[in-house]
Amino acid sequence: MDFSELLKPYLKKTNKTYYVALSGGVDSFVLLNELLKIRENYDIKLSAIHINHNIQKNSLKWKNFCSEFCRKNHIKYFSRTLQKKTDFSNLEKKLRDERYKIFESILDKNSILFMGHHLDDTIETFFLRSMRGTRLEGLTSIPKERNLGGGKIIRPFLDLTKSEILKKAKEDKLKFVNDLSNRDNSFDRNYIRNIVLPELEKRWPSYRKNLKQLIENLREAKDLLSIQRKIDFDQVKVKKNQISIKKLLNLPLARQKGVFLYWIDLNQFNQPNAKVVNLFFKKFLKDSKTPKAKYSWGTNSKKGSVCIIKIAKDIKITKMSA
Repeated sequence: MDFSELLKPYLKKTNKTYYVALSGGVDSFVLLNELLKIRENYDIKLSAIHINHNIQKNSLKWKNFCSEFCRKNHIKYFSRTLQKKTDFSNLEKKLRDERYKIFESILDKNSILFMGHHLDDTIETFFLRSMRGTRLEGLTSIPKERNLGGGKIIRPFLDLTKSEILKKAKEDKLKFVNDLSNRDNSFDRNYIRNIVLPELEKRWPSYRKNLKQLIENLREAKDLLSIQRKIDFDQVKVKKNQISIKKLLNLPLARQKGVFLYWIDLNQFNQPNAKVVNLFFKKFLKDSKTPKAKYSWGTNSKKGSVCIIKIAKDIKITKMSA
């Protein structure tokens, strides 16, 4: 398979600055190497971003390994080191959030950040979110592309398996980092990768293909749901950030919730968990005794935190403030 064919559709004249999230692992090195093969033909500026999580004892070696590869191949190299963690609760999410903040700060207008996520990552994410009781949007797993800051994230390898990427690395004689922490099954993702999925494969050898189809079906269902939510929102809206309580309550409950979630996304705020949503509809929305009541989630210091205010017969969404 010619991996570069997966990249070429994204190499456009309007996007001359391309970044690769270079962890040091096989996925990111295969991705960067494919871009190297076609760099001159497409006249692109190629950069790599390495995040040193400062968790593993070899993390400095990995940073230097990535740096040396970029130096030899004339790739602009960005490196950032995270502060050492003392609190290891919810560590995976904390590290992810910090990574994406750094990516957002580096990406410039119309730039693209390529990431090496593959089909196995998609399936692991599907199971992780299932165990957390996610909504339909969460079950659609990892998006192929999305906006971040002034640029865009692209994941061109989402249809490839890990074994296909390893095979390509072997063909191209690529060296890469083996992260021993991937064997630590105290991390939820590693437990799914190392314990759960191998057992599934014994029973259902084609589980990847079948789950890929399921996730595609869920994406189609999500798209149809989004269309209905927009139609319903247009019926109840007063302004982009304000909706009519009466008109909202005239809808069936499932569609009320759909409008609510659509409204939050439209105004670019953080989505609440299921408990927060249920309390909103069971108590806050139907409480007529407190006309200027407020309903919020998040914290004052966290970007995207929400405050919903009752204004006469409407509700208005705004950012949380001190």
